Amino acid sequence: MPLDVQRRRLYALKRAPALRHTSNTVLLQMLDVAWDVTWAKDTVLCEEGQEAHGFFLLLEGELEAHRDGELLLTLRPGTPLGFEALMGGHYSVTARAATACKGLFFPRDGVWTLVQARAGLRQDLKRLLAHAEPPKQEDPLPQVEVVTFASEVRDTPLSELIELVAKVITHDFKDRVLLVRTAESGSDELPVKGADGVLRATVPASEPGAPGRLSVARLRELAREHDPHYVFLDGCQVTGSAPLVDKHVLLVTHHENTRVPRPGKDRVLPTVVIDPRHPTREAELRGRPHEGPRADAHVLPPCRLRMDLRRLATLKVDARPLTEVGLSPAERDALSRWARAITHRRVGLALSGGGVWGFYHVHILRWLVEHRVPVDFISSSSMGSLVGAYFCGTALDGHSGLEGLHRLEERAMSHRLSLAAMAAVFTTYSLEHLVTQDLGAVGLEELPIRFLPVATDLTSGECVALERGPVARGVRASGSAPGLWAPTLVPPARYVDGAFTSMVPASVLVSAGADLVFSSNIFPFGLRETAWMPESRVGRFLAGLNPVSRALDLVASGVLLLHRSGDAESLMADVSYDIQSADTPLRTAMEFTKARDILKRAASDEALAWKLTELRAHWEQMRLHCGPHGRRCGGQQAA
Repeated sequence: MPLDVQRRRLYALKRAPALRHTSNTVLLQMLDVAWDVTWAKDTVLCEEGQEAHGFFLLLEGELEAHRDGELLLTLRPGTPLGFEALMGGHYSVTARAATACKGLFFPRDGVWTLVQARAGLRQDLKRLLAHAEPPKQEDPLPQVEVVTFASEVRDTPLSELIELVAKVITHDFKDRVLLVRTAESGSDELPVKGADGVLRATVPASEPGAPGRLSVARLRELAREHDPHYVFLDGCQVTGSAPLVDKHVLLVTHHENTRVPRPGKDRVLPTVVIDPRHPTREAELRGRPHEGPRADAHVLPPCRLRMDLRRLATLKVDARPLTEVGLSPAERDALSRWARAITHRRVGLALSGGGVWGFYHVHILRWLVEHRVPVDFISSSSMGSLVGAYFCGTALDGHSGLEGLHRLEERAMSHRLSLAAMAAVFTTYSLEHLVTQDLGAVGLEELPIRFLPVATDLTSGECVALERGPVARGVRASGSAPGLWAPTLVPPARYVDGAFTSMVPASVLVSAGADLVFSSNIFPFGLRETAWMPESRVGRFLAGLNPVSRALDLVASGVLLLHRSGDAESLMADVSYDIQSADTPLRTAMEFTKARDILKRAASDEALAWKLTELRAHWEQMRLHCGPHGRRCGGQQAA
């Protein structure tokens, strides 16, 4: 589905009152189960009192909704119809096509499959459909997410990794994890809860040395008795005709060069292993156009596991509590990021451009670190990319990234950032050199926080999300303001500022796999002061010819255009902050020595504080997977 089409459909879907506060990630998965449909004029879509088989989303044309034979209302494009009927079981109106129409149909079975089969997803739809009658199934599957693991990385201690990530999920999210292995004695053992809270069970193998075999009946029995959120299979196979496995976690060294298997309709989560002692770095800057078809829905966006796997051989990994295993801060951070990817809890930030106003982003990142809200993705344009680079480039191996933000603040206050900006008039290498001096030769592909600066390629007219190559060059490309600064040339591409195609790249994060998205549009729009106007027609005509006034109009219009385009992109976020107008925002943007003044302004901004508090509440809700009445539930209870 092209991105612009996807965006329009997502916006339309959010207009359903019951879905207004549902996360974009869940809504995108609903779009995956929808069918494109057309209706000729006078076609009856549904009848009042009829059993609800799904709901509709009108994209083109007009629909008339009737009740008791009377016209109730006329539906325009972008309007959903019948979602509430899934909860009541029957349509409350008769819908007829007043003109030839196009739309989407969301089948009840597909929606229920999404609701029931993914225990790790946010619980929005489960809460909404808690009282709806599910479609009848003769042999319903257990309401857990079954996950298998495999590795293409040489000498991977896979069993130890599975043990550790199960511990982290149990500790961080209080989810119930059942870890199933092959029985050494050839007979299965009942689940036993360890001191770390993880349930462990074994299943027999068909013959010595063969993998254990978990039957459908046995899985249902375990799900009924222990109600887990997840079942992790370590070297076991699932037997039976029903497709039990929901996700395959595959460890790889290079996601782009790896052939990802597609077993049936099971999803694959590629996990790129990064050796912190010898990280892979590419000399050329590379990215992919953001505008385009979505990736294969069966292959999930990759995550990164930056840790020394050989050191795991020195650890004793058993049923002890997580705190007693002896993990280093770097290993703990890597496992936490992996756990969030497996359980669909990744958080992304979309940071706009704006010169010195970008220190609003610095305040936001400091606040998130202080309040323990994780960051798994940052996508950004222009100044937002500079902030993101200093944060992600120093948030390595257990560090928080605060050191990088402090260093950036010092560079602004010491005039070094201003000098680099002045030199960028001749070549933007000055900015790349400054970042390289501070961060070193770090590559985008080795960062545990996935950093996706965006740039505009003038040779294709596309927004490019940069994924591989030097971080410093990615910042340079993303911030090459056309006309003011020189472009960044990476043949055949001619990169200029990413703000001109994606001021606030929130949709990049949705495509990259972020489950919770926060957008920050911090470039204020400036309002033109009301000037004295001559009363005569000739005087107003001459005033309109004033070249200085026209230049000021052009500047104010350009700033307003950038700000409003950022507002449009922010609609893809779950929580968004939009700065208010300010006097001479463009002139202030280049005064980098005002960085601390901007930080003080951000700290006293009540609207921003409220939005950050809202983001933290979203994170806590997603972290704990709260049920309909604040009670934690999972498995069959959640369904």
